Order: sequence, then C-alpha cells, then structure tokens
Amino acid sequence: MRLWQKGIVFGALTGFLLSLIQRDERQHVMDCSKQATSKMKQVYQHPSDSVKQLRMKLNDIMVNMDKFVQQLDQVERKIDERIEDKNGQ
Repeated sequence: MRLWQKGIVFGALTGFLLSLIQRDERQHVMDCSKQATSKMKQVYQHPSDSVKQLRMKLNDIMVNMDKFVQQLDQVERKIDERIEDKNGQ
C-alpha cells in the first residue's frame, strides 16, 4: 500500500472512530450493523427466496424501462411532428 493510500485509510478510520464517540451515531451504526447481519443470514439461509426477489425486482425494472422508452418514443414523435409542421408552413 502506498503512503497516500495508508493516509486515506488512516483518516477514514480516525473519522469513523471519532464519530462513534457520539452516542446517537454509535447507536445508529449498531442498528445498521444488526440489520445488515440479519439480511445476510436471511440470504444465506434462503438463497432461492433471495434469487426470486432479485428476479422480481429486475423484472419490475425492465417493465418500467420499457414504459420509459415508450414515453420517450412518444415525445420524439411529437417533437418530429412539430418540426415537420414548422418546416411545412
């Protein structure tokens, strides 16, 4: 590791440790860590459910992307119509 990289890591760790001095920040880190651990256990214990959820999310994204592309096509057609109307006058 280069010296500047060590400095960045040291600075980040120092900042993290100093932020833990505040009680509410420390509690927030603990809560988030517990949630992450719980989710990781869930994924590990039920991988097929996790894959199913991921597929559903990806499907939703694809459907929404298709709708978005259709809307962009409509906007493009409207713009082309307006340009043709102005050029035709």
